[in-house]
Amino acid sequence: MSKRKTWTGRIYVGRDDKGRQQFYWVGRFATKRERDQAVALARVKRSWEAAAPASCGEWVDRYLTRYRRLVAAGELKWSSLDTTQSAIKAFRRDFADRPLDSITPVEAEDWAMTVPPSAVAQAVAVFNYAVRMRAAAHNPFLGLGGKRSRGRRDLAPPTVEELETLREACEALGPYARQMRDLLDFAGLTLTRPGELFELRYSDVDLRANRIVVSRRLYRAQVDTPKSNRAKTIALPPPARDILLGQPTRGREDGLVFVGKTGTRLNASLLSLYWAVVRARAGLDESFDFYRASKHWGVHRLYTLGLSQRAIAAQAGWRESAVEALLNVYGHKDLVPLIEVDALYARERDAISDAETPDRQQPHGI
Repeated sequence: MSKRKTWTGRIYVGRDDKGRQQFYWVGRFATKRERDQAVALARVKRSWEAAAPASCGEWVDRYLTRYRRLVAAGELKWSSLDTTQSAIKAFRRDFADRPLDSITPVEAEDWAMTVPPSAVAQAVAVFNYAVRMRAAAHNPFLGLGGKRSRGRRDLAPPTVEELETLREACEALGPYARQMRDLLDFAGLTLTRPGELFELRYSDVDLRANRIVVSRRLYRAQVDTPKSNRAKTIALPPPARDILLGQPTRGREDGLVFVGKTGTRLNASLLSLYWAVVRARAGLDESFDFYRASKHWGVHRLYTLGLSQRAIAAQAGWRESAVEALLNVYGHKDLVPLIEVDALYARERDAISDAETPDRQQPHGI
């Protein structure tokens, strides 16, 4: 006896975090008519939303719980969660007790003008998630998260003289001056970030191949993956290799390359304390933070060493399509034509010298 046919009732409710379709299960029915009636009733009741948090505060909790699961699964970085939790505080503070659908676009726009762009971006993300999960009918913050801080883009690039002054000002740290200067030079020549330098160990360096594997960084006292969320292999330029071989930390049990005055591991707070002394000696303001100075100094040095834009982009981990814009900020692009013209004169001088030198009799057999 053949099995009697049944009709499956389900309702498409969206996609999950990995893009897979999600359906709300209604049931199996003996007839198509019964199935259609049950599905129509479920659509009216929207039963799949019954357990959805009703307030913005509850939905933020759900959003962060999901974020933590993704971090635990290795799909997102811990530092990203930390940044998200900090940025979302303003939204929770002002809207925690409000129902999700009670915020109007006008109210959202007015609020967005009073908080940092990072807070607005998190509000957009939270509501995008709510709309995708059918917990909210619309996103009142849609279109408000595109404006970002200009960051360092409006800062005038430091001059070479100012960068040299900062290097000389490391003398203010007394016996630690050489290590501080080495840290600045090494950061520039390798274009690594401070957090990556705090975790750099000799085991990460291949002296035979002149390569460094950057796979960790120190972020708020925790070891995390690099900002790009993946390990990268970069070149060890000759001057950086010399710095490495001259460090007093060679032979340390933990393998750390750069450490603080007392031999403890460097961190953001300690570096900031040292750098404030250097900056004060140089007479420069707070815009000359260590990362900005090392990046400017590094690209300037790498240009003068003759590295191409492509090579510098690879060393820094930049996209090649963005290298032109980034070098306009960090690379003193005016040096490029000067260096290339100098190279032309050098070749011309070599050609003249060769022409004026009498031909020498070549050794027999060559």
